[in-house]
Amino acid sequence: MPRSTSVDIANEPQPAEQLIAKAARGDREAFGQLYEAHALRVFRHAYFLTQDPFLAEDLTAQTFLKALEAIPRYEDRGVPFIAWLLRITGNLTINYKKAQKNGHHAQLPDSLVDDDRFTSPEKNAEAKNDSERVWRLVQKLPFEQRQVIVMRFIDDLPYTEVADVLGKSVGAVRVIQFRALAALRRMVQDADRELAYVIARAS
Repeated sequence: MPRSTSVDIANEPQPAEQLIAKAARGDREAFGQLYEAHALRVFRHAYFLTQDPFLAEDLTAQTFLKALEAIPRYEDRGVPFIAWLLRITGNLTINYKKAQKNGHHAQLPDSLVDDDRFTSPEKNAEAKNDSERVWRLVQKLPFEQRQVIVMRFIDDLPYTEVADVLGKSVGAVRVIQFRALAALRRMVQDADRELAYVIARAS
């Protein structure tokens, strides 16, 4: 029985701080565990910035390659490791000019759509269409505003972590978010007015 207990303890996940310290010393297995813990969030962040799943996969791979190179110099400043990774992803996305050249609008993941299992198919379709429309409008925002919207409402990061990723103050992040939401509100209203005009002309 004691032997079983020791095995269970040995198999428990290690704290992130220990994994980071080991990875910084060249432990590839520790870095692999960090990858497994954060790869999905990095991919999702890249996907919502680029709308391209293939590009997002590439950016995710590049993020962890750069992280592997830079982790010996990583400094714990009291923010989660994921914030450091997302900063790398954001910088790569800015430099990756192909991200905006194909004009393809990827479909939003179902996780953003109302997943109420008791909702009618008609309402599910409406919710999905609304999500896709809003996301198309998000893509029209300046890149910095888009980053804030993605990190706040997709990655669920608090203001402090968004500020660390962008290298800005919390107050500046709040202003960017306010301007982004105001711009989205105006675009939605303009789109609704345009649709109403088209319908009125057709009737």
